Amino acid sequence: MSTNKSVSLLKAIKPYKQGWCIQVKLVHSWRQKTNYGGDTLELIFADESGDKIHCTCKRNYIQRTQRDLRLGEWHMIDIFSLSNATGQYRTTNHTYKMSIIEDTKISKSSLVCDDKFFSFAGFEEIGNGTLKTHFLIDVIGQVTSLRDIQTVQVSGKDKKKVEFRLLDSSGQSIVCYPNMVCLIWFAKIGFYKGEVQVTNAFDASLILFNPECPEALALTNVPNNELALALIDPKKDKRVTRYQVDDWNDVDIKSISEITMATMEEDCKIICSIESIDTDWSWFYQGHDSCKKRAILIKSKSGNLASNEKPVFWCTSCRTNVTGVSPKFKLHLVVKDDTSTCKLMILDTNGRVIVGCEAEELWDGSYDEIEDPDVLPQPIKDLVGLSFCFGVTLGSENVSGGSEIFLVS
Repeated sequence: MSTNKSVSLLKAIKPYKQGWCIQVKLVHSWRQKTNYGGDTLELIFADESGDKIHCTCKRNYIQRTQRDLRLGEWHMIDIFSLSNATGQYRTTNHTYKMSIIEDTKISKSSLVCDDKFFSFAGFEEIGNGTLKTHFLIDVIGQVTSLRDIQTVQVSGKDKKKVEFRLLDSSGQSIVCYPNMVCLIWFAKIGFYKGEVQVTNAFDASLILFNPECPEALALTNVPNNELALALIDPKKDKRVTRYQVDDWNDVDIKSISEITMATMEEDCKIICSIESIDTDWSWFYQGHDSCKKRAILIKSKSGNLASNEKPVFWCTSCRTNVTGVSPKFKLHLVVKDDTSTCKLMILDTNGRVIVGCEAEELWDGSYDEIEDPDVLPQPIKDLVGLSFCFGVTLGSENVSGGSEIFLVS
């Protein structure tokens, strides 16, 4: 890895390129297996400013990643991809999610810092509903009202469950279990029988008793009180149903404020003007001409592409090497109406309509990564200030996953 490459803080990295270099500490990791993601290694990194980001590593790269990374140690990570962070179990509040890729390089860092980078949520803000429930949180408190262990059915299997209350440092009543402090790292906010509660979020959560941190020491010297974590709240989980649109002429027109507050998956239309181009993202991607899906450039061993060398790409859909690729629009726009603003993502078919040409006509012919995302082709710049009626899909990633980017259908 080049030693003269500048190191970026996590808050500065954007998905328009992969060639970032960061200095981070591995604060948590776990293996998981899902139907949609397969076998993956999940990682939580923190930088020296305390910002954190979730990273995923697919099965092909797990062995080498586990070899190069050590829990609690600082590392330099060079070259990785970024995507929009969504889901109901988001471990950090970073806008983007990292992914380890073929070209990722990991090396040790000389930085020494023992900070665990906790971000404790207050009991009051948990109870009053001001926190977004799709973000996992850190909580700490004294243990009281510990109930008997119960056996419950989860996905057809018997699981052990224990319930208890956590009290914060302003407690005044008698402690049921003196000086026992519980810390739940990456906890999930939920609702059960009208009460706000926090639970572990599968393997993403860590539960520590009497941890060594200043917050725990402060709690061991105070009694507990009635400010328990379980607070009455009228909120209920709502069942989400998606209705498929048949004719866009029959679809309702909604305001931006309505779609940002939507609780049901649906298709709708918005009338808005383009306020700016979101240059966190590249305005195009290289797509396989056959399936139109994203294709990733396979670099040579030197990391560069010779002028007389025909580029080879890996198609993420066909899962094979291909050479027939071309630029496809993937525009990210900030739009507004009289009620609010939001972000839209426009893919190639609709991109060609609003820009008025093929993406390849605006491409400079270089396969190098974009270094200055603010340098845009003039026809894309000219979109700012124009008004359109867009058909928008409100998907599960928006309604329940917390994504603030809406897809133009």
